[in-house]
Amino acid sequence: MLAYILKRLLWFIPTLLLVTLLGFLLLVSAPGDPLDQLVPALSMKHAEEYHLQRAHWSRQLGLDLPVFYFSVNTWAEPDTLYKLQDHEKRKAYENLLRETGNAELVSAYFTTIRYSKQAHEQWLRFEKETFPEHYQRYKSRLDGVAEDLNSLETCGDSSMQIYLLAKLKQDEAAFYIKPPFSAAIEKSLRQLKANRTRYKNYIPKISWYGIHNRYHLWLFGNGDSKGVIRGDFGISYTHKQPVLAVIGDKMMWPLFFSVLSIVLAYLVSIPIGIRLAQRPHRTANRLIQAGLFLLYSTPVFFGGVLLLMLFANPDVLSIFPPSGIKPVGGYNDDAGLFEKLYDSLPYMVLPLICYTYSSLSYISRLTQTSIMEQLPLDYIKTARAKGLSEGAVIRNHALKNSLLPLITVFSTIFPSIIGGSVIIESIFTIPGMGQETIRAIISKDYPVVIAIITLSCLLTMLSYLMADILYAWADPRIRQKS
Repeated sequence: MLAYILKRLLWFIPTLLLVTLLGFLLLVSAPGDPLDQLVPALSMKHAEEYHLQRAHWSRQLGLDLPVFYFSVNTWAEPDTLYKLQDHEKRKAYENLLRETGNAELVSAYFTTIRYSKQAHEQWLRFEKETFPEHYQRYKSRLDGVAEDLNSLETCGDSSMQIYLLAKLKQDEAAFYIKPPFSAAIEKSLRQLKANRTRYKNYIPKISWYGIHNRYHLWLFGNGDSKGVIRGDFGISYTHKQPVLAVIGDKMMWPLFFSVLSIVLAYLVSIPIGIRLAQRPHRTANRLIQAGLFLLYSTPVFFGGVLLLMLFANPDVLSIFPPSGIKPVGGYNDDAGLFEKLYDSLPYMVLPLICYTYSSLSYISRLTQTSIMEQLPLDYIKTARAKGLSEGAVIRNHALKNSLLPLITVFSTIFPSIIGGSVIIESIFTIPGMGQETIRAIISKDYPVVIAIITLSCLLTMLSYLMADILYAWADPRIRQKS
């Protein structure tokens, strides 16, 4: 049995690596710039602080590193393109690179624009300090030159570049800027288009980066982070805190309800299924079957609202609290674990019923069907011929051979309950993973979303492992074949 479990655990390693790789690919390919969420835009007078914060978070998230251990690109693309973190500038660079295939002159063109921006900023500071009245009077028009330069830096379209250069010339002429920035930029652009080497775009090249890349940092961490493999999923974009600190407390409730609901479902449904299999045609059993069918066909959101209307409604029955998971005033400061559970018990009843009833009805019908399939077989007839009672025949013989379908259901119910907890948590206002998942998706907090997906996959794998162990216990032949 131990060798069987170890063999199953070894399969966890490639599966987890694949899950983390897919999660990382989703993270790096997600739309938007994480720095825009982590560092809100500041006014011009705080521009230096803004750039310092972006540089800090860029190093913290590893955005200044290549994405993977290697990259497959073209001969025209430089190995250091990943260092260009601004998405608009990078898109403009890539467009020009595809059009010309000359990385050296593309870099020279953007360097000319960057130097022109620096020279213009120095000229603006000089104007502001030397001629403050003139600067204030024409500030909006003076800033037009800076806007033109910024637009050129994020433009990779040839026709738009011509338009922006013409506009820059007009803005420069209005203030007699000497030497004009447009002349140097236009000269660099002409050289770029006159020396195209497009054939380089069709020659593949593999660039190796080693372990100094974002995936390695994300998976194994460094001095500042432990990495996903040790439970560190990075920084939440909206909370600016470690992801586990954001979702750690919220993981307890869905796990608690999921595990408890599955245990209750099996403890209650198996005896019901045995009873239905013994005398399926009795009137009472037919009524039970009809009730189970009604429960199974009732949607979770309808069942939750119905429970609230019946048992948490002052106009009907106000037995249970309508929402939350603990008293409004919170727990006592010196309350122990059992005291906290006792205080939370009234809040757990309705959500637990909502978590359990669908699984209970399905497992009951499945138990009945599985046992009834075993009853006509020869080994059951032999057991009856020995004089065993019908209950003993079912409990000691038919039930064990009916367990395989029930174990299969366990491996699918557990992950589905965790996924379905989003609706239940919303109805009963439970501060769980469902609410946090919705918040993270709406706010584009991708590290939290990836962490939730990865943890859900891990729980699914654990449920399958438990199912495999139960398979081997129920039928030793499975263990021998594996």
